[in-house]
Amino acid sequence: MRATRVQCSLGSRSSFKLIPLLLAGALCAADDRLLFERARALEQAADLPGAEAAYRAYLQQSPASAEALGNLGVVLARQSKYEGAAAAYRQALRIKPSLIALRLNLGLAYYKMEKPELAAGQLQLYLKRDPANRQARQLLATSLLETDRFVEAAGIFESLLPAEEFSVRLGLATAYVKLGRSADAQRLLAQLLDGSESPEAQVVLGQALLAENKLDEAEAAFRKALDLNPALAGVHFLLGAVKWKGQEIDDAIVEWRAEAARAPAQFEAVFALGAALAEKGDAGEARVWLEKAAHSRPNHGATLYYLGKLAWKEKRPEAEELLERSVRLDPNNRAAHYLLTQIYRLQGRVRDAERELLEVKRLSEASVREDVDILKRALPRSR
Repeated sequence: MRATRVQCSLGSRSSFKLIPLLLAGALCAADDRLLFERARALEQAADLPGAEAAYRAYLQQSPASAEALGNLGVVLARQSKYEGAAAAYRQALRIKPSLIALRLNLGLAYYKMEKPELAAGQLQLYLKRDPANRQARQLLATSLLETDRFVEAAGIFESLLPAEEFSVRLGLATAYVKLGRSADAQRLLAQLLDGSESPEAQVVLGQALLAENKLDEAEAAFRKALDLNPALAGVHFLLGAVKWKGQEIDDAIVEWRAEAARAPAQFEAVFALGAALAEKGDAGEARVWLEKAAHSRPNHGATLYYLGKLAWKEKRPEAEELLERSVRLDPNNRAAHYLLTQIYRLQGRVRDAERELLEVKRLSEASVREDVDILKRALPRSR
């Protein structure tokens, strides 16, 4: 099973290095050159606001200087102004596409902005020119991992072995878990955990054990991760998954409440909490969480199904529209088709009811389960 994204302790978010660019003196006049050199001196002295101001002043005089734009991007990135840095890198590349080093910088800026899809694209372009760069390859593998391209990510991580970097081996173990290669992941994690107190590695181990339904061992790994780092994101969601799979519904709800309280914007926990409360019959609170989930991901079929189911039970007219939208997004939701059959029959819409009933029969013959798997539906990225 997929699990909610739990950020590995990869050095990439802090240790990947930016590549500054030097301006050839022949490109600018003497006065402008002095201004540029002043900006470089301020940058080297770690006066980043001063360097930013100086580069901007220089660019007012020489707006087509790709090198100055690239260096401005570096200064902005070092101040964690990643959107501005990305804009400067893009402008520099439009002016001078041959500055291939900026592809790496731009990829890192996108990654820091939590846009791994864009990061991967830039890193792939960079690696066409510098395929041996380990920094770029590791960051690309991490970006692919975070965009669910697990096969590609695993291949790149494997190409980086043998490696002393903990983050490379942890990334590979995570990819193995996502690919269902739990035994391979556990073998790799056994090496990682030998003498290590890494909460992230404990999380990945827990996910591997959870995939094999070793619920007690998975819970122990997740609990140890929280002991090591109580603020670690996503672990309460995973503990809720353990409890849900063990049919300990109330305990699952407790864990999902904890995750939703810790990270109110985390879709997975919010949806799972709302769906579990709906299954339990707590319609009022369930609707609150499900509406929040729908606001976060308006096109998530399972959220619309549960909202439609609640509306159907309460005989509210919006049930029909919610369930129709749900089956358009998730045509294999047998339970939603069944509820639409009931709604259409009550409305006297015989043909529509027969069509939905045929879908129910088709899905039954295909052994599609009647209920909705909350864990499975919580995890796909339907944005």
